[in-house]
Amino acid sequence: MSADRKGFFWVGLALALMLLPVVAVGLNAFATDWAGSLLPLGFTLDWARQMMADPRFLQAFGNSMLLGIGATALSAAVCVPAIVVAHAFAPRLDRLFAGLVILPYAVPGIVMALGLLKLYAGQFGLILTGSPWLLVYAYVPLAASLYYVPIKNALRGLNVAELLEAGSMLGINDARLLWRVILPSIRQAVVIGVILNFTLVVSEFVYANLLVGGQFPTLQIFMYVLRGGSGHLQSVLILIYFALVLIATTAVALLAGSEQGKRS
Repeated sequence: MSADRKGFFWVGLALALMLLPVVAVGLNAFATDWAGSLLPLGFTLDWARQMMADPRFLQAFGNSMLLGIGATALSAAVCVPAIVVAHAFAPRLDRLFAGLVILPYAVPGIVMALGLLKLYAGQFGLILTGSPWLLVYAYVPLAASLYYVPIKNALRGLNVAELLEAGSMLGINDARLLWRVILPSIRQAVVIGVILNFTLVVSEFVYANLLVGGQFPTLQIFMYVLRGGSGHLQSVLILIYFALVLIATTAVALLAGSEQGKRS
């Protein structure tokens, strides 16, 4: 077997192993009965119709979309400029930033959640208990590392200092150079960060359950509610979640590609 064929074989095997659980969930979502046999005995759309008619699902889906878009937009507005400016103008702050971005993952989620509840429970005049804004603010620190790694890798491929120096010699201020040259050059890294953060927000359970719970149910909380019910309904919900992430990822990638085409 040639090297190319061996490569295709192992890549295909890994891809099949990764897709196998997704295929199994998809089959179970439309199966009439699947017990004691290799494949379902039949297929039906009743489970999907039942899910779509459930007002709890519609509410959770809408909440997850609002939360995903809001938290991703706010985290991008806060994290991307901070990472770029720290890299370009403040190396010491950049090194501090590199340590801070891992802090939300080094501290247990329950500790972070309790700290956020204390912070936004009127301690400093902010009362956001039970509000979706509490979740939005909680996801911004989590988002920092998902932006930091791809953006830093992209910035290391640019000689930012020389670009700033060249812009200064041409009479271009730093802010304009960052906006017109640096940010377009790292667009793909920003897109990766946006996709990772949107996926994180719509799939996160611990913060959503501890901070707002049933006051602002999301898809993950609704999935937890269904844990003792029909496995077919759970499979439908998981399939919808996969489709949501795929559609969002494709939309962001196409939007970034179209913007790049317009600029070029």
